[in-house]
Amino acid sequence: MQYVISLDIGGTNLRAAIINDKYQIVNSLRRSTIVGSVDLFLKQVAEIITDLDYKKYNPIAISMGVPGRVRSNGFIDALPNIHIENIPLREYVEYYFKIPAMVRNDAEMAGLAEAAIGQGKNLYSTFFITISTGVGGAYIQDRKICQYSNEIGHTLVHYHNSYYELEKIASGSGIINLCRLNGIEIERTSQFFERIRLRDTAIFPVFNDWLDILDSFFTDIVAAFSPSIIVLTGGVMKSADVFLDEIIRRHPEVIIKPAGFDQDAGLIGGAAFGFLNKGSANK
Repeated sequence: MQYVISLDIGGTNLRAAIINDKYQIVNSLRRSTIVGSVDLFLKQVAEIITDLDYKKYNPIAISMGVPGRVRSNGFIDALPNIHIENIPLREYVEYYFKIPAMVRNDAEMAGLAEAAIGQGKNLYSTFFITISTGVGGAYIQDRKICQYSNEIGHTLVHYHNSYYELEKIASGSGIINLCRLNGIEIERTSQFFERIRLRDTAIFPVFNDWLDILDSFFTDIVAAFSPSIIVLTGGVMKSADVFLDEIIRRHPEVIIKPAGFDQDAGLIGGAAFGFLNKGSANK
């Protein structure tokens, strides 16, 4: 049996796992992501891999998903949600562990999991969306990650006579900003959804605005990519009972489903990328 070390690196949490070629997680760790320092970030990546006790599995690759754009050589210009720039992640990991490493955008990794062995397994194309600390997305066609121009979370959205990046007003943390723009203060996104469940009329206009922003976003995705399915994951899906049915109702032209791997999509996708590429360079 073969194994891959898979990392799902987010703005909030860093997860690492040993995954076998049957896509079973045999060992995993989670830590709060260190932000603001490239050196400390790289050190944390090395430590969490080491703490997996990886040597006994003889892994064929280290496959890492990150919340940012990645060059073909695995160099990362910036990770905005981690507040660092110019990160030689692949070079550092390969030098430290002497194991082939690869780096891709985290949404691309998670999208590959859903397209290859998850909700989109028997379909031609999958558009994967994660709505968590930020907003990420990936288009997978015939089990291949397709490149497109920018991270979707940084798409500009017109709202209240101004322009905002999509993730600044639609992500989990963006919902807090959206409320603030409307004179409502909340500390956590979970409070927003709980107030909806309690039928708090003061919060409903903001909720409807959030739905409209997502509605336009989904409309653009369908128009641009015509995916067979849209798969959703991320922290806001913990409150899917509040909004998912409405999103599905607004978009009868496409299948919309929650991710089958839920919060493990990034890890499984990293493993899928590793096995599909057999430890070779970013492809």
